[in-house]
Amino acid sequence: MNLPGRLNRRGFFAIGGAGTLAVAMAACGGRSEMTATQMEGPPSGVTAAPPGPGRVDRGRPGGSVVTAWTAEGNSYDAAIGYDLHSWEALTSLLYMPLYRFSGQNGSAAPAAAAAMPEISQDGTRYVIRLRRDFKFHNGRPIVADDYIYAWRRVLDPATESWAAPYLASIRGADEFAAGKTTDLPGLVAKDDYTLAVELKEPDITFLGQLSQPYTAALPREEVERLGDRFKRQPVGNGPFMITSYDTKNRQATFVRNPLFPWPGLPFLDQVVYRWGIDPALQFLQLQNGNIDILGEGLTPSLAARVQGNTKVRDMFTVPVPTLGASWVAMNVASEKLADLRIRQALNWATDRDQLAKYSRGLQVPWGAVIPEDEPDYRGKLTPYSYEPERAKALLKDAGVDRLELEFCCNEDDYWLNACQVLQQQWAVVGVNLTVKSVSNAAFWVALENGEAEVFGRNYYQVQPTGLDLVGGNFATSGSSNYQGYSNPAVDELVMKSQRSLTVEDSNRYLADAESIVSVDAPGVFTGSLKFIAMRSPRVQNYQMRCETGTYYDRMWV
Repeated sequence: MNLPGRLNRRGFFAIGGAGTLAVAMAACGGRSEMTATQMEGPPSGVTAAPPGPGRVDRGRPGGSVVTAWTAEGNSYDAAIGYDLHSWEALTSLLYMPLYRFSGQNGSAAPAAAAAMPEISQDGTRYVIRLRRDFKFHNGRPIVADDYIYAWRRVLDPATESWAAPYLASIRGADEFAAGKTTDLPGLVAKDDYTLAVELKEPDITFLGQLSQPYTAALPREEVERLGDRFKRQPVGNGPFMITSYDTKNRQATFVRNPLFPWPGLPFLDQVVYRWGIDPALQFLQLQNGNIDILGEGLTPSLAARVQGNTKVRDMFTVPVPTLGASWVAMNVASEKLADLRIRQALNWATDRDQLAKYSRGLQVPWGAVIPEDEPDYRGKLTPYSYEPERAKALLKDAGVDRLELEFCCNEDDYWLNACQVLQQQWAVVGVNLTVKSVSNAAFWVALENGEAEVFGRNYYQVQPTGLDLVGGNFATSGSSNYQGYSNPAVDELVMKSQRSLTVEDSNRYLADAESIVSVDAPGVFTGSLKFIAMRSPRVQNYQMRCETGTYYDRMWV
Protein backbone atom coordinates (compact mmCIF):
# COMPACT_ATOMS: atom_id res chain seq x y z
CA MET A 1 0.00 0.00 0.00
CA ASN A 2 3.08 2.22 -0.08
CA LEU A 3 2.51 3.23 3.51
CA PRO A 4 5.04 5.27 5.46
CA GLY A 5 6.62 3.78 8.57
CA ARG A 6 4.29 2.54 11.27
CA LEU A 7 3.16 5.61 13.16
CA ASN A 8 0.81 5.73 16.13
CA ARG A 9 -2.02 3.35 15.38
CA ARG A 10 -5.66 3.55 16.20
CA GLY A 11 -7.10 1.78 19.19
CA PHE A 12 -10.72 1.38 18.13
CA PHE A 13 -10.93 1.10 14.38
CA ALA A 14 -8.65 2.12 11.53
CA ILE A 15 -9.46 4.45 8.70
CA GLY A 16 -8.74 3.23 5.23
CA GLY A 17 -11.28 1.97 2.82
CA ALA A 18 -12.39 3.44 -0.40
CA GLY A 19 -14.13 6.13 -2.23
CA THR A 20 -14.47 5.46 -5.92
CA LEU A 21 -12.97 6.66 -9.15
CA ALA A 22 -15.26 5.16 -11.72
CA VAL A 23 -18.10 3.45 -9.90
CA ALA A 24 -19.91 4.70 -6.81
CA MET A 25 -19.72 2.36 -3.84
CA ALA A 26 -22.54 1.90 -1.39
CA ALA A 27 -21.68 3.30 2.02
CA CYS A 28 -21.37 1.48 5.31
CA GLY A 29 -23.88 -1.20 6.06
CA GLY A 30 -24.60 -2.73 2.67
CA ARG A 31 -28.13 -2.58 1.39
CA SER A 32 -30.15 -2.47 4.58
CA GLU A 33 -31.79 0.66 5.97
CA MET A 34 -31.78 1.74 9.58
CA THR A 35 -34.95 2.63 11.42
CA ALA A 36 -34.71 6.30 12.40
CA THR A 37 -36.75 8.10 15.01
CA GLN A 38 -40.09 9.10 13.51
CA MET A 39 -40.25 12.76 12.47
CA GLU A 40 -43.44 14.21 13.94
CA GLY A 41 -42.52 17.85 14.38
CA PRO A 42 -43.61 21.02 12.60
CA PRO A 43 -42.31 21.99 9.15
CA SER A 44 -38.82 23.37 9.63
CA GLY A 45 -38.51 25.59 6.58
CA VAL A 46 -35.09 24.00 6.02
CA THR A 47 -34.62 22.97 2.41
CA ALA A 48 -31.02 21.72 2.28
CA ALA A 49 -28.61 19.83 4.52
CA PRO A 50 -25.11 18.37 4.35
CA PRO A 51 -24.91 14.84 2.94
CA GLY A 52 -26.16 12.20 5.32
CA PRO A 53 -29.19 10.11 6.27
CA GLY A 54 -32.65 11.43 7.09
CA ARG A 55 -34.65 14.51 6.14
CA VAL A 56 -34.65 18.03 7.53
CA ASP A 57 -38.02 19.31 6.29
CA ARG A 58 -39.43 18.93 9.79
CA GLY A 59 -37.77 19.97 13.00
CA ARG A 60 -37.79 22.40 15.88
CA PRO A 61 -34.92 24.82 16.67
CA GLY A 62 -33.44 24.98 20.14
CA GLY A 63 -32.74 22.61 23.00
CA SER A 64 -29.81 20.39 23.86
CA VAL A 65 -28.87 16.74 24.19
CA VAL A 66 -26.42 14.91 26.44
CA THR A 67 -24.29 12.02 25.19
CA ALA A 68 -22.60 9.64 27.63
CA TRP A 69 -19.26 7.92 27.11
CA THR A 70 -17.43 5.33 29.13
CA ALA A 71 -14.03 7.00 28.80
CA GLU A 72 -12.47 10.32 27.84
CA GLY A 73 -11.62 10.70 24.16
CA ASN A 74 -7.93 10.67 23.32
CA SER A 75 -8.07 13.92 21.28
CA TYR A 76 -10.39 16.26 19.40
CA ASP A 77 -7.53 17.07 17.03
CA ALA A 78 -8.57 15.41 13.75
CA ALA A 79 -5.00 14.29 13.04
CA ILE A 80 -4.74 12.55 16.41
CA GLY A 81 -8.21 11.44 17.58
CA TYR A 82 -9.07 7.80 16.97
CA ASP A 83 -11.29 6.25 19.67
CA LEU A 84 -15.05 6.14 19.27
CA HIS A 85 -15.65 9.11 21.59
CA SER A 86 -13.16 11.32 19.74
CA TRP A 87 -14.18 10.07 16.31
CA GLU A 88 -17.82 11.05 16.72
CA ALA A 89 -16.84 14.52 17.93
CA LEU A 90 -14.54 14.91 14.92
CA THR A 91 -16.96 13.65 12.27
CA SER A 92 -20.31 14.81 13.65
CA LEU A 93 -19.64 18.01 15.55
CA LEU A 94 -16.37 19.82 14.88
CA TYR A 95 -15.33 19.28 11.26
CA MET A 96 -16.91 19.19 7.81
CA PRO A 97 -14.61 17.62 5.18
CA LEU A 98 -14.72 18.23 1.45
CA TYR A 99 -17.10 15.30 0.95
CA ARG A 100 -19.41 13.28 3.14
CA PHE A 101 -21.38 10.11 2.50
CA SER A 102 -24.95 10.71 1.38
CA GLY A 103 -28.11 9.05 2.67
CA GLN A 104 -27.96 5.91 4.77
CA ASN A 105 -26.09 3.85 2.20
CA GLY A 106 -24.87 6.38 -0.37
CA SER A 107 -21.41 7.28 -1.61
CA ALA A 108 -19.44 10.49 -1.22
CA ALA A 109 -21.19 13.77 -2.07
CA PRO A 110 -19.99 17.40 -1.88
CA ALA A 111 -19.94 18.98 1.59
CA ALA A 112 -17.28 21.71 1.90
CA ALA A 113 -16.51 21.14 -1.78
CA ALA A 114 -18.63 22.89 -4.38
CA ALA A 115 -18.85 19.80 -6.61
CA MET A 116 -17.46 16.33 -7.12
CA PRO A 117 -13.77 16.42 -8.09
CA GLU A 118 -12.62 16.49 -11.69
CA ILE A 119 -10.57 13.29 -12.00
CA SER A 120 -8.18 12.49 -14.82
CA GLN A 121 -8.79 9.40 -16.89
CA ASP A 122 -5.83 7.61 -15.31
CA GLY A 123 -7.13 8.39 -11.82
CA THR A 124 -4.07 10.31 -10.64
CA ARG A 125 -5.13 13.98 -10.86
CA TYR A 126 -7.95 15.62 -8.90
CA VAL A 127 -9.19 19.19 -9.23
CA ILE A 128 -11.44 20.19 -6.33
CA ARG A 129 -13.54 23.35 -6.32
CA LEU A 130 -14.30 24.77 -2.88
CA ARG A 131 -17.47 26.39 -1.63
CA ARG A 132 -17.00 30.10 -1.03
CA ASP A 133 -19.38 30.31 1.93
CA PHE A 134 -17.49 28.06 4.35
CA LYS A 135 -15.80 29.68 7.33
CA PHE A 136 -13.92 28.45 10.34
CA HIS A 137 -15.50 28.78 13.75
CA ASN A 138 -13.40 31.92 14.24
CA GLY A 139 -15.09 33.56 11.24
CA ARG A 140 -12.23 33.41 8.73
CA PRO A 141 -13.12 32.19 5.21
CA ILE A 142 -11.66 28.80 4.28
CA VAL A 143 -9.31 28.70 1.28
CA ALA A 144 -7.35 25.99 -0.53
CA ASP A 145 -4.16 26.63 1.45
CA ASP A 146 -6.02 25.59 4.62
CA TYR A 147 -6.39 22.09 3.20
CA ILE A 148 -2.76 21.93 2.15
CA TYR A 149 -1.73 22.98 5.65
CA ALA A 150 -3.97 20.32 7.25
CA TRP A 151 -2.68 17.52 5.02
CA ARG A 152 0.96 18.52 5.45
CA ARG A 153 0.36 18.49 9.19
CA VAL A 154 -1.04 14.94 9.06
CA LEU A 155 2.00 13.78 7.07
CA ASP A 156 4.52 15.64 9.23
CA PRO A 157 6.38 13.07 11.41
CA ALA A 158 6.32 15.56 14.28
CA THR A 159 2.51 15.30 14.43
CA GLU A 160 2.66 11.53 14.87
CA SER A 161 -0.69 11.17 13.16
CA TRP A 162 -2.10 7.67 12.76
CA ALA A 163 -3.76 8.99 9.56
CA ALA A 164 -0.49 9.69 7.71
CA PRO A 165 -0.47 6.35 5.83
CA TYR A 166 -3.82 7.18 4.26
CA LEU A 167 -2.44 10.23 2.45
CA ALA A 168 0.59 8.29 1.23
CA SER A 169 -0.65 8.15 -2.37
CA ILE A 170 -0.13 11.93 -2.80
CA ARG A 171 2.94 12.61 -4.94
CA GLY A 172 5.86 13.42 -2.68
CA ALA A 173 4.12 12.21 0.50
CA ASP A 174 6.60 9.42 1.25
CA GLU A 175 9.60 11.72 1.06
CA PHE A 176 7.83 14.42 3.07
CA ALA A 177 6.69 11.97 5.77
CA ALA A 178 10.22 10.57 6.00
CA GLY A 179 11.58 14.06 6.66
CA LYS A 180 13.69 14.03 3.50
CA THR A 181 12.12 17.19 2.08
CA THR A 182 9.75 19.99 2.94
CA ASP A 183 8.25 19.96 -0.55
CA LEU A 184 4.93 18.28 -1.26
CA PRO A 185 4.52 18.70 -5.03
CA GLY A 186 1.28 16.72 -5.17
CA LEU A 187 -0.66 19.54 -3.50
CA VAL A 188 -1.18 22.88 -5.24
CA ALA A 189 -3.59 25.74 -4.55
CA LYS A 190 -4.43 26.94 -8.06
CA ASP A 191 -6.33 29.82 -6.46
CA ASP A 192 -8.11 30.42 -3.16
CA TYR A 193 -11.00 28.16 -4.11
CA THR A 194 -9.35 25.52 -6.32
CA LEU A 195 -7.23 22.69 -4.97
CA ALA A 196 -5.23 20.44 -7.31
CA VAL A 197 -4.02 17.05 -6.10
CA GLU A 198 -1.67 14.73 -7.96
CA LEU A 199 -1.29 11.12 -6.86
CA LYS A 200 1.74 8.98 -7.64
CA GLU A 201 -0.58 6.19 -8.77
CA PRO A 202 -4.34 5.59 -8.88
CA ASP A 203 -5.90 5.14 -5.45
CA ILE A 204 -9.45 3.88 -5.25
CA THR A 205 -9.53 4.91 -1.60
CA PHE A 206 -8.71 8.58 -2.14
CA LEU A 207 -12.22 9.98 -2.44
CA GLY A 208 -12.96 8.17 0.81
CA GLN A 209 -10.02 9.92 2.43
CA LEU A 210 -11.43 13.26 1.32
CA SER A 211 -14.57 12.33 3.29
CA GLN A 212 -12.72 11.95 6.59
CA PRO A 213 -12.18 14.60 9.29
CA TYR A 214 -8.38 14.43 9.11
CA THR A 215 -8.59 15.93 5.59
CA ALA A 216 -10.86 18.81 6.67
CA ALA A 217 -9.37 22.31 6.52
CA LEU A 218 -7.50 23.68 9.53
CA PRO A 219 -6.72 27.30 10.49
CA ARG A 220 -2.97 27.41 10.96
CA GLU A 221 -3.14 30.51 13.13
CA GLU A 222 -5.39 28.74 15.63
CA VAL A 223 -3.33 25.55 15.72
CA GLU A 224 -0.23 27.60 16.50
CA ARG A 225 -2.00 29.90 18.96
CA LEU A 226 -3.60 27.09 20.95
CA GLY A 227 -0.67 24.70 20.92
CA ASP A 228 -1.36 21.71 23.12
CA ARG A 229 -4.83 23.05 23.91
CA PHE A 230 -5.87 22.41 20.31
CA LYS A 231 -6.36 18.71 21.08
CA ARG A 232 -9.18 19.58 23.51
CA GLN A 233 -10.64 22.84 22.18
CA PRO A 234 -9.91 22.94 18.44
CA VAL A 235 -11.22 25.45 15.92
CA GLY A 236 -12.95 23.64 13.06
CA ASN A 237 -15.70 24.24 10.52
CA GLY A 238 -18.41 21.79 11.58
CA PRO A 239 -22.02 22.31 12.69
CA PHE A 240 -20.96 22.77 16.32
CA MET A 241 -18.02 24.47 18.02
CA ILE A 242 -16.57 23.57 21.39
CA THR A 243 -16.90 26.19 24.12
CA SER A 244 -15.63 24.32 27.16
CA TYR A 245 -13.68 21.22 28.05
CA ASP A 246 -13.83 20.38 31.75
CA THR A 247 -11.40 17.59 32.63
CA LYS A 248 -12.24 17.65 36.33
CA ASN A 249 -15.99 17.30 35.81
CA ARG A 250 -15.56 15.10 32.72
CA GLN A 251 -17.69 17.18 30.42
CA ALA A 252 -17.33 18.94 27.06
CA THR A 253 -19.85 21.46 25.73
CA PHE A 254 -20.48 22.17 22.04
CA VAL A 255 -22.75 24.96 20.81
CA ARG A 256 -24.44 25.65 17.51
CA ASN A 257 -22.17 27.15 14.84
CA PRO A 258 -23.92 30.35 13.68
CA LEU A 259 -21.73 30.40 10.54
CA PHE A 260 -22.78 26.94 9.35
CA PRO A 261 -23.58 27.43 5.64
CA TRP A 262 -26.84 25.45 5.65
CA PRO A 263 -29.50 27.94 6.84
CA GLY A 264 -31.56 26.68 9.78
CA LEU A 265 -29.12 23.93 10.73
CA PRO A 266 -28.25 22.56 13.13
CA PHE A 267 -31.57 22.60 15.00
CA LEU A 268 -29.98 22.01 18.40
CA ASP A 269 -28.43 24.84 20.37
CA GLN A 270 -26.10 22.61 22.35
CA VAL A 271 -24.58 19.13 22.64
CA VAL A 272 -22.93 18.00 25.87
CA TYR A 273 -20.54 15.07 26.15
CA ARG A 274 -20.06 13.41 29.54
CA TRP A 275 -17.62 10.62 30.22
CA GLY A 276 -16.38 8.33 32.96
CA ILE A 277 -19.78 6.63 33.24
CA ASP A 278 -19.96 2.84 33.15
CA PRO A 279 -22.53 1.28 30.79
CA ALA A 280 -24.92 0.15 33.54
CA LEU A 281 -25.11 3.67 34.98
CA GLN A 282 -25.44 5.13 31.48
CA PHE A 283 -28.49 2.95 30.87
CA LEU A 284 -30.05 3.95 34.19
CA GLN A 285 -29.49 7.63 33.43
CA LEU A 286 -30.97 7.16 29.95
CA GLN A 287 -34.12 5.65 31.45
CA ASN A 288 -34.34 8.44 34.03
CA GLY A 289 -33.92 11.17 31.41
CA ASN A 290 -30.54 12.42 32.67
CA ILE A 291 -28.81 11.65 29.38
CA ASP A 292 -30.13 11.28 25.84
CA ILE A 293 -27.66 9.14 23.88
CA LEU A 294 -25.26 6.31 24.74
CA GLY A 295 -22.12 7.02 22.74
CA GLU A 296 -20.98 3.38 22.54
CA GLY A 297 -24.51 2.18 21.85
CA LEU A 298 -25.77 -1.10 23.24
CA THR A 299 -22.92 -3.03 24.86
CA PRO A 300 -22.92 -6.79 25.54
CA SER A 301 -23.21 -6.12 29.28
CA LEU A 302 -26.49 -4.27 28.69
CA ALA A 303 -27.80 -6.39 25.87
CA ALA A 304 -29.33 -9.13 28.01
CA ARG A 305 -31.50 -6.61 29.89
CA VAL A 306 -32.43 -4.61 26.81
CA GLN A 307 -32.92 -7.33 24.18
CA GLY A 308 -35.10 -9.40 26.48
CA ASN A 309 -37.49 -6.52 27.23
CA THR A 310 -39.59 -5.65 24.16
CA LYS A 311 -40.84 -2.38 25.61
CA VAL A 312 -37.35 -1.15 26.51
CA ARG A 313 -35.90 -2.35 23.21
CA ASP A 314 -38.53 -0.59 21.12
CA MET A 315 -38.29 2.61 23.14
CA PHE A 316 -34.52 3.08 23.32
CA THR A 317 -32.74 1.16 20.53
CA VAL A 318 -32.05 1.88 16.85
CA PRO A 319 -30.31 -0.82 14.74
CA VAL A 320 -27.59 0.67 12.53
CA PRO A 321 -26.25 -1.01 9.37
CA THR A 322 -22.65 -1.89 10.13
CA LEU A 323 -19.63 -3.45 8.49
CA GLY A 324 -17.15 -4.87 10.93
CA ALA A 325 -15.29 -8.01 11.89
CA SER A 326 -14.34 -9.77 15.09
CA TRP A 327 -11.42 -12.14 15.46
CA VAL A 328 -9.04 -13.64 17.97
CA ALA A 329 -5.71 -12.20 16.87
CA MET A 330 -2.55 -14.27 17.14
CA ASN A 331 0.98 -12.94 17.36
CA VAL A 332 2.65 -14.83 14.53
CA ALA A 333 6.09 -13.84 15.88
CA SER A 334 5.48 -16.09 18.87
CA GLU A 335 7.34 -19.38 18.55
CA LYS A 336 4.24 -21.19 19.76
CA LEU A 337 2.12 -19.76 16.90
CA ALA A 338 4.67 -19.68 14.08
CA ASP A 339 3.34 -22.89 12.47
CA LEU A 340 0.28 -22.08 10.36
CA ARG A 341 -1.11 -25.57 11.06
CA ILE A 342 -1.46 -24.56 14.70
CA ARG A 343 -3.24 -21.34 13.78
CA GLN A 344 -5.53 -23.20 11.37
CA ALA A 345 -6.25 -25.78 14.08
CA LEU A 346 -7.42 -23.04 16.46
CA ASN A 347 -9.83 -21.83 13.77
CA TRP A 348 -11.31 -25.32 13.41
CA ALA A 349 -11.43 -25.66 17.22
CA THR A 350 -13.63 -22.60 17.68
CA ASP A 351 -17.43 -22.83 17.93
CA ARG A 352 -18.49 -19.44 16.56
CA ASP A 353 -22.19 -20.00 17.18
CA GLN A 354 -21.54 -20.42 20.89
CA LEU A 355 -19.29 -17.33 20.99
CA ALA A 356 -21.91 -15.21 19.24
CA LYS A 357 -24.42 -15.94 22.00
CA TYR A 358 -22.25 -13.98 24.42
CA SER A 359 -22.46 -10.90 22.17
CA ARG A 360 -26.23 -10.71 22.78
CA GLY A 361 -27.03 -9.97 19.16
CA LEU A 362 -23.99 -7.77 18.49
CA GLN A 363 -22.20 -10.40 16.41
CA VAL A 364 -23.18 -12.87 13.72
CA PRO A 365 -21.04 -16.04 13.48
CA TRP A 366 -18.71 -15.92 10.49
CA GLY A 367 -15.48 -17.81 9.85
CA ALA A 368 -13.95 -15.57 7.17
CA VAL A 369 -11.93 -12.35 7.21
CA ILE A 370 -14.31 -9.95 5.45
CA PRO A 371 -17.88 -9.53 6.79
CA GLU A 372 -20.50 -11.74 5.22
CA ASP A 373 -22.67 -8.83 3.99
CA GLU A 374 -19.86 -6.74 2.45
CA PRO A 375 -21.49 -4.79 -0.43
CA ASP A 376 -20.52 -5.62 -4.00
CA TYR A 377 -18.12 -8.31 -2.80
CA ARG A 378 -17.93 -12.04 -3.40
CA GLY A 379 -15.24 -14.00 -1.58
CA LYS A 380 -13.57 -17.10 -2.94
CA LEU A 381 -12.93 -19.03 0.25
CA THR A 382 -14.93 -21.48 2.33
CA PRO A 383 -15.24 -20.03 5.84
CA TYR A 384 -13.88 -21.94 8.82
CA SER A 385 -16.44 -23.96 10.77
CA TYR A 386 -16.39 -25.93 14.02
CA GLU A 387 -14.53 -29.18 13.41
CA PRO A 388 -12.56 -30.15 16.57
CA GLU A 389 -11.39 -33.49 15.15
CA ARG A 390 -9.84 -31.68 12.22
CA ALA A 391 -8.17 -29.32 14.70
CA LYS A 392 -6.71 -32.27 16.64
CA ALA A 393 -5.34 -33.78 13.45
CA LEU A 394 -3.60 -30.55 12.47
CA LEU A 395 -2.06 -30.15 15.91
CA LYS A 396 -0.81 -33.73 15.79
CA ASP A 397 0.63 -33.13 12.34
CA ALA A 398 2.44 -30.09 13.76
CA GLY A 399 3.89 -32.24 16.53
CA VAL A 400 1.88 -30.58 19.29
CA ASP A 401 0.42 -32.64 22.15
CA ARG A 402 -0.27 -29.81 24.58
CA LEU A 403 -0.14 -26.08 23.91
CA GLU A 404 0.02 -23.30 26.51
CA LEU A 405 -1.25 -19.90 25.33
CA GLU A 406 -2.05 -16.61 27.08
CA PHE A 407 -5.02 -14.43 26.14
CA CYS A 408 -4.40 -10.74 26.83
CA CYS A 409 -7.77 -9.20 27.68
CA ASN A 410 -8.69 -5.57 28.32
CA GLU A 411 -11.92 -4.15 29.75
CA ASP A 412 -14.05 -5.03 26.71
CA ASP A 413 -17.01 -6.84 28.21
CA TYR A 414 -17.51 -9.12 25.20
CA TRP A 415 -13.95 -10.47 25.22
CA LEU A 416 -13.99 -10.85 29.01
CA ASN A 417 -16.73 -13.45 28.48
CA ALA A 418 -15.62 -14.80 25.12
CA CYS A 419 -12.11 -15.69 26.26
CA GLN A 420 -13.58 -17.93 28.97
CA VAL A 421 -15.65 -19.71 26.33
CA LEU A 422 -12.51 -20.12 24.23
CA GLN A 423 -10.77 -21.70 27.21
CA GLN A 424 -13.39 -24.44 27.28
CA GLN A 425 -13.50 -24.94 23.51
CA TRP A 426 -9.74 -25.09 23.00
CA ALA A 427 -9.23 -27.39 25.98
CA VAL A 428 -11.07 -30.06 23.97
CA VAL A 429 -8.21 -30.14 21.46
CA GLY A 430 -5.40 -29.93 24.04
CA VAL A 431 -4.84 -26.18 24.22
CA ASN A 432 -4.62 -24.57 27.66
CA LEU A 433 -5.59 -20.91 27.40
CA THR A 434 -4.89 -18.70 30.40
CA VAL A 435 -6.33 -15.20 30.65
CA LYS A 436 -4.34 -12.12 31.61
CA SER A 437 -6.60 -9.13 32.31
CA VAL A 438 -5.07 -5.67 31.96
CA SER A 439 -6.28 -2.07 31.73
CA ASN A 440 -7.17 -0.58 28.36
CA ALA A 441 -4.00 1.51 28.38
CA ALA A 442 -1.80 -1.49 29.18
CA PHE A 443 -3.60 -3.55 26.55
CA TRP A 444 -2.77 -1.15 23.72
CA VAL A 445 0.81 -0.79 24.90
CA ALA A 446 1.15 -4.58 24.79
CA LEU A 447 -0.25 -4.66 21.27
CA GLU A 448 2.00 -1.84 20.07
CA ASN A 449 5.07 -3.59 21.50
CA GLY A 450 4.13 -7.01 20.15
CA GLU A 451 3.93 -8.43 23.69
CA ALA A 452 0.43 -9.95 23.50
CA GLU A 453 0.31 -13.59 22.43
CA VAL A 454 -3.43 -13.96 21.78
CA PHE A 455 -5.97 -11.13 22.03
CA GLY A 456 -9.43 -10.09 20.88
CA ARG A 457 -10.00 -7.64 18.02
CA ASN A 458 -13.13 -5.82 16.96
CA TYR A 459 -12.74 -3.68 13.85
CA TYR A 460 -15.44 -1.41 12.42
CA GLN A 461 -14.97 -0.44 8.80
CA VAL A 462 -15.51 3.21 8.04
CA GLN A 463 -15.45 2.63 4.31
CA PRO A 464 -17.65 0.22 2.37
CA THR A 465 -14.89 -2.08 1.19
CA GLY A 466 -13.03 -4.98 2.72
CA LEU A 467 -9.84 -3.27 1.56
CA ASP A 468 -10.20 -1.18 4.72
CA LEU A 469 -10.16 -4.32 6.85
CA VAL A 470 -7.56 -6.37 5.00
CA GLY A 471 -5.18 -3.51 4.20
CA GLY A 472 -5.35 -2.01 7.67
CA ASN A 473 -4.93 -5.26 9.59
CA PHE A 474 -3.13 -7.78 7.39
CA ALA A 475 -0.85 -5.84 5.04
CA THR A 476 2.71 -5.78 6.35
CA SER A 477 2.64 -2.05 7.11
CA GLY A 478 -1.06 -1.93 7.91
CA SER A 479 -1.85 0.69 10.52
CA SER A 480 -3.62 -1.87 12.75
CA ASN A 481 -1.54 -4.97 12.02
CA TYR A 482 -0.94 -5.91 15.64
CA GLN A 483 -0.45 -9.58 14.74
CA GLY A 484 2.91 -8.87 13.14
CA TYR A 485 1.63 -10.77 10.12
CA SER A 486 3.42 -10.34 6.80
CA ASN A 487 2.97 -12.01 3.43
CA PRO A 488 4.38 -10.33 0.28
CA ALA A 489 1.63 -11.90 -1.84
CA VAL A 490 -1.04 -10.24 0.31
CA ASP A 491 0.81 -6.93 0.16
CA GLU A 492 0.95 -7.12 -3.64
CA LEU A 493 -2.76 -7.94 -3.96
CA VAL A 494 -3.73 -5.18 -1.53
CA MET A 495 -1.67 -2.73 -3.60
CA LYS A 496 -3.35 -3.88 -6.83
CA SER A 497 -6.76 -3.62 -5.18
CA GLN A 498 -6.00 -0.08 -4.04
CA ARG A 499 -4.70 0.98 -7.45
CA SER A 500 -7.69 -0.40 -9.35
CA LEU A 501 -9.91 1.98 -11.27
CA THR A 502 -13.10 -0.01 -10.76
CA VAL A 503 -14.79 -1.65 -7.79
CA GLU A 504 -14.97 -4.93 -9.67
CA ASP A 505 -11.22 -5.09 -10.23
CA SER A 506 -10.50 -3.95 -6.69
CA ASN A 507 -12.70 -6.66 -5.19
CA ARG A 508 -11.24 -9.35 -7.42
CA TYR A 509 -7.75 -8.72 -6.06
CA LEU A 510 -9.18 -8.35 -2.58
CA ALA A 511 -10.83 -11.78 -2.73
CA ASP A 512 -7.47 -13.35 -3.60
CA ALA A 513 -5.84 -11.52 -0.69
CA GLU A 514 -8.57 -12.66 1.70
CA SER A 515 -8.06 -16.29 0.64
CA ILE A 516 -4.35 -16.13 1.42
CA VAL A 517 -4.95 -14.48 4.80
CA SER A 518 -7.52 -17.14 5.62
CA VAL A 519 -5.04 -19.95 4.91
CA ASP A 520 -2.25 -18.20 6.83
CA ALA A 521 -4.69 -17.71 9.73
CA PRO A 522 -3.08 -14.88 11.73
CA GLY A 523 -6.32 -14.88 13.66
CA VAL A 524 -9.33 -16.99 14.52
CA PHE A 525 -12.08 -15.33 12.51
CA THR A 526 -15.20 -15.42 14.65
CA GLY A 527 -17.92 -13.07 13.46
CA SER A 528 -19.38 -10.05 11.70
CA LEU A 529 -20.17 -7.11 13.98
CA LYS A 530 -23.54 -5.46 14.50
CA PHE A 531 -24.24 -2.07 16.08
CA ILE A 532 -27.34 -1.01 17.98
CA ALA A 533 -27.61 2.65 18.94
CA MET A 534 -29.39 3.76 22.11
CA ARG A 535 -31.16 7.09 22.47
CA SER A 536 -34.01 8.68 24.39
CA PRO A 537 -37.45 8.87 22.72
CA ARG A 538 -37.26 12.67 23.13
CA VAL A 539 -34.53 12.74 20.49
CA GLN A 540 -36.22 13.25 17.14
CA ASN A 541 -34.84 12.39 13.70
CA TYR A 542 -32.03 10.36 15.26
CA GLN A 543 -29.74 9.32 12.42
CA MET A 544 -26.48 7.43 12.44
CA ARG A 545 -23.99 5.86 10.07
CA CYS A 546 -21.36 3.48 11.32
CA GLU A 547 -18.49 5.51 9.82
CA THR A 548 -19.37 8.73 11.59
CA GLY A 549 -21.65 8.20 14.55
CA THR A 550 -24.66 10.32 15.42
CA TYR A 551 -25.77 13.08 13.04
CA TYR A 552 -26.29 15.98 15.42
CA ASP A 553 -26.63 18.44 12.52
CA ARG A 554 -30.24 17.32 11.80
CA MET A 555 -31.42 16.10 15.20
CA TRP A 556 -34.03 17.96 17.25
CA VAL A 557 -35.84 17.57 20.56
